[in-house]
Amino acid sequence: MSRFTIVFMLTVMVALATHPTLAASYAVGTCKPTLPSFATISAAVSSVPPSSTVLVCPGTYPEQVMISQPLTLTGIASANSAQAVIAVPNGGMVLEIDSVFGFTLTPQVMVTAGPVTLTNITVDGTGGNTVVGCEFMLVGIYYASGSSGTVNEVTTRNQVNFGCGIGILAANGTSMSESVTIQNSSVHDVDDVGIQAGTNQVPPTLMATVKGNSVDSGGVGILTYQNAGSVTGNVVSASSTALHLIAPGTASGNTITNSGIGILALADGVSATSNRISKVGIGISIGAASTNVQSNAITRTTTGIEFNCHTATVAHNTINDASVGLADVPASFGSPNNVFNVSTIRTDGC
Repeated sequence: MSRFTIVFMLTVMVALATHPTLAASYAVGTCKPTLPSFATISAAVSSVPPSSTVLVCPGTYPEQVMISQPLTLTGIASANSAQAVIAVPNGGMVLEIDSVFGFTLTPQVMVTAGPVTLTNITVDGTGGNTVVGCEFMLVGIYYASGSSGTVNEVTTRNQVNFGCGIGILAANGTSMSESVTIQNSSVHDVDDVGIQAGTNQVPPTLMATVKGNSVDSGGVGILTYQNAGSVTGNVVSASSTALHLIAPGTASGNTITNSGIGILALADGVSATSNRISKVGIGISIGAASTNVQSNAITRTTTGIEFNCHTATVAHNTINDASVGLADVPASFGSPNNVFNVSTIRTDGC
């Protein structure tokens, strides 16, 4: 063995000895006996070194979890199960905080640092509505100001709280730009908003990417507010509005059904393209002039596209089986759209 090799190995050994808390993998539960383990998720995420991976064994964990350092939290399969469930604590929800939007919320999982990745975790809000009335927002997963990361292949469900339940919420109230990606996840049985992302800063300091999710909400499916980002490839149904867009960005390739309004575009700079919308009251409702609505397929609606007298870019959309194809259209509008089996092609009056 050469002198150089010996010196190098000694250097590595000294480095490892002086850094006993280097990031590694840890377990919650007993399914990984070879790893250091914790009884609760909260104990694990507050004790492991930054950037560690916490593997959660299948089971139910009744706790509120706060993550204040970069790490990965992922559920794993064991004994023919692959479901790690974060449930409401037996004593009810105790952590209440103020959001950047002015309302009080109580999160089941709260992230205050980044990057934090959540994977293969189910967050169940059953029993979280312990106070009668909408005194706080019950939130499944909350990425708070200054945090960042990725939510991938998670489930949030049963965030029901007298009309104040949110499945996943990402918000940033700081001047530093942050990014959150919410993807490939299932959000259902919430009574306000399935997925919400936004900031109170101008210009926006949150880049939210919402893609490939399945959302079924008793209120709004996906809500964006003053953030820069995109909503793409989601499958959404909602009692009120499937996509409620109060922020510039792209809504593309989404499949929307069984909703009051398919897409409600209320901000300049919204681009709604190549979405498939069916069985809704209004396919797309336009609330700002600088809106781009193109190449959408809208089927089985009362109204296909509602202009609300805005001179938006609306072209190459296909509307089939509607009472009114284009409603409240400016007199000067003449861009090409395709309508089939429509009782009234357009209504003017603007």
